[in-house]
This record gives sequence, C-alpha cells and structure tokens, in this order.
Amino acid sequence: MTPFSLRHYQRDTTTHHHDYAQLVMPIDGALDIEVAGKAAALNVGQACIILPGERHDFAADPKSAFLVHDSQWLPDGVGEQVFITLDATQRAYLSFVQSALAHGRSLLGMGELWLSLLAAPNGVSARIRRVQRHIELHLGASLGSHELAAEACLGLSQFNQRFRRELGMSPQHYVQQRRLAMAARLLIETGLPVSEVAARVGYDNPSAFAERFAREYGFTPSRWRQRNDAANGGSPQ
Repeated sequence: MTPFSLRHYQRDTTTHHHDYAQLVMPIDGALDIEVAGKAAALNVGQACIILPGERHDFAADPKSAFLVHDSQWLPDGVGEQVFITLDATQRAYLSFVQSALAHGRSLLGMGELWLSLLAAPNGVSARIRRVQRHIELHLGASLGSHELAAEACLGLSQFNQRFRRELGMSPQHYVQQRRLAMAARLLIETGLPVSEVAARVGYDNPSAFAERFAREYGFTPSRWRQRNDAANGGSPQ
C-alpha cells in the first residue's frame, strides 16, 4: 500500500468503506464529508480520520485537491476524533509530502513519520512528547539514545520499547526522519548552502549527508532543490 496519494473527488456524493484507516487532508478547496454520523466541510489545515470499516460519504469540487494517507495502523489515541485541526509542524510536514509526491517520490518511512507527528499530543505520553520537543529543538545535536532516554526519565531499554510502541518506530529512526524532513524543507525554503543545511540537521560531513539524503529521497540535495525551484517558478528567498 502506497502511504500517500494526491486525489480529486466528484461533486456527486460517493459512499465508501474499506478495511484500512484513511486520513484525508485538503490541499485547496473543501470536502463535504460525513463519517460515523458526523458531518463537516473539511478545509485546508484540517484532517479527517476514517477508521477501518467506517462508512463515509463525501463530495467536492473536482478542481480541489486532497492529500490522502492510507494506513493499516494508527498510533494509540489517533482516531478518537473524526475531525482535527493540524498544528504548524503537521502542516509543514504535509507541505513537504505534497512536494515529494509532485516529483514522483514516495519515500521510505514517510507515512510512519506522519503518524508519529499526528499522535502528539493524542495517544502519546507526556514523557515521549517531551522527547519529541527536545528532538525538534536540537536537530543539529548528536541526540544519542542515552540522552533521549534521560530526557524521558526512563531507562534505555524501557525508553526504546515505549517510544516504538507509541510512535511506531525506533528513536533513532525518528530522529533520522525528522532531520531529513527538515533538511528537505530548508533546501526548498532557503538559499542556504548544502553544507550549512547539513550542519543544521546534525551532519558534520556534507558528503555523508548528501549520500543519506539521496538514498532516502532519490535525489542529491542540490538536485532536490533544483527540481523544487523549477516547480515553484523561482529561487528560494
């Protein structure tokens, strides 16, 4: 199952259900949708969470675009609300995902990282949320496992197990994904040299950063910037 896709819907109401969870996020325009007896006009900056097997009825202007995430798994607590408002970090990450899809890239771990961001604060303990905030503020630092466990006030083994249970991936995988996602955004949104971008997300060696980035995204950092620059019709400011 491809985790993310860009979709358009029809004006006529469609009724549907499936055996996996689905999250729908408007990119432009609105979606009229009813899930589990709850109806809303879903707008940009919001998300609808559809649990497996739930009937949903929806309609939209065919010109409107939507980012859709299909998943066999949801973190604890996600899905307790049908309609949610996304925070700044979640919106920024979806902007990055949209850009990746526009260039034909579906990246390893992209869906898992989205779910981990969506899980905060719902379904994620205060200890792990504290670690998430620490990671966001220190993406340029070493962020070793013992440091993160200490931030959560847990032993290393207990911390690793709890982090994986709540966010669906290991702490170091999460750190790596957040670093690369931040790097991808900096490459699009700023004119910083690649070496400076690498340093800001914790890579002392620009060559190692470029290799890791290309392995994950399929493009070198410079090529990633060029493709997004061409798509946006100009240079980053």
